[in-house]
Amino acid sequence: MRKLGIMMLAAFCMFGCQPREDVETLEIAKHYTVADQLEYEVVKSEVVKQIAPTNKNQTYQNIKPTQDQKSFIDVIMNVKNLTDKDWELSKLLSGEFIVNKLTYKLELAIESIHYNQMSQTDTLKAKEERYIHVYCEIDDEDIKNDATLHLKILDQNQYTFTFSTEQAVQLNEQKSLGDTLNLNESLLTIKTINQSDKVEPSEKGIFYSYIPTDSDDETFIILQIELKNTTEEQLDPREYVYCEYLVGDNAPIKSRVIIESDNHKSLSQSGQIAPEEKRTLYLAMPVNNSLLKEKGIIKLFVEGHTFEIKQ
Repeated sequence: MRKLGIMMLAAFCMFGCQPREDVETLEIAKHYTVADQLEYEVVKSEVVKQIAPTNKNQTYQNIKPTQDQKSFIDVIMNVKNLTDKDWELSKLLSGEFIVNKLTYKLELAIESIHYNQMSQTDTLKAKEERYIHVYCEIDDEDIKNDATLHLKILDQNQYTFTFSTEQAVQLNEQKSLGDTLNLNESLLTIKTINQSDKVEPSEKGIFYSYIPTDSDDETFIILQIELKNTTEEQLDPREYVYCEYLVGDNAPIKSRVIIESDNHKSLSQSGQIAPEEKRTLYLAMPVNNSLLKEKGIIKLFVEGHTFEIKQ
């Protein structure tokens, strides 16, 4: 009996005393680190009709549902690679969503370094910090109450994230004329908002060129900003910053990014800002004249942030 008791105790320790994998609960805006390889946080969760980049420039592409009666549950994570190697998305994250007692395999998409394009095949490069969308497609009728994401990171750390699928109105941070944004790659100052049928340089000589609207029944809403490149590399404003003008239920009106020369006497729709250089930019949104009497909203997109500009 004593021998049998010892054997049973050994078996219990072998199988019952095995350490279990800890499952940690994720919280929004809390920073986590995995084995000194990744640093990440949950930015937000939402139910959407498209998986789209944060900075929606004129050429952005999105991921749409396979049917009109379907939507996406989308959890956006800010992920920083602390290593010198590139990570494939499938090696970074895996798991599933549980919604209304149904299980859905998660899908992954990563935003570009300037947050204005989406990819399902790109990698998280060495030392890069990017937004990754963890999402699933689901019938609209099945989106009820709470959802739970079971997530495994680097195939080792396990997490759960439970969130409401009720979509509260998300308010963007508001900025006013004269405000300066101290960003990772720039200092951005919001200068003026004007209306005109053309964009002109701030210092006009006897002869100068301007950029008109494409149509006589359009007027530019022009957000003028001053942008200083605080990095050690060239900065392309067309990839870095962007605006939209929203009026009622109309489709968002996309901005052109117009760059003023360093002597303020000419304009260009292409070009780079050198390290430590400061340039004036005009974010010009062509609005149909019939909409000018309606109150619109200017949204400024930069470095993954969305700001609403007070008029």
